[in-house]
Amino acid sequence: MAETEKLTAEILAEADTRAAAIRAEAKAEAEKILAAANSEAQAARERILAGARAKADEMARRVMTIAELEGRKEILAAKQQQIEQAFAKALAKLAELDTAAYWQIIKPMLLASVETGSETVYVSAHDAGRITPAMIEEINGALKAAGKPGGLTLAAESVATDGGFILSAGATKINNSFATIVKMLRDELEPEVAEILFR
Repeated sequence: MAETEKLTAEILAEADTRAAAIRAEAKAEAEKILAAANSEAQAARERILAGARAKADEMARRVMTIAELEGRKEILAAKQQQIEQAFAKALAKLAELDTAAYWQIIKPMLLASVETGSETVYVSAHDAGRITPAMIEEINGALKAAGKPGGLTLAAESVATDGGFILSAGATKINNSFATIVKMLRDELEPEVAEILFR
């Protein structure tokens, strides 16, 4: 019986030793698996964070680009408005000129525009006192002196212009209103106006 107990004790001891070895091996394997899982989780976390940072950076870049474009558009619109105001003020100043200064502008325009020498000159109601029949006769005298017919007449009815005149010979009309002249010259003048306003 003592031998049986001894054998049983050895078997149990061997089983304990073997169980301890298996537990140790299992624990080591579990720790290895856990370390690998932690490492993979950390790598995944870093990939996710890197992707999130990249997306955030891209979104920030897009927002900045859009903001810059909007800012440029607003600046351009403000500049365009100032240019518009500059042209409007120029037209307003022409309308406010006294008769003598106004005639100094209109006289050479009329002389340069006359083709037949027998046209009718239309002016706005505002300019009725600034372009008179006597002034038209002055133009006729200058035309005759240049060897042209001097038969311009001042129309009794007015036209809706903001200054300047319309020269009419039958179906032919030459629009020398200030608004029309400024409109025709605007493309040419706008860069200079912008240079003056925004230097």
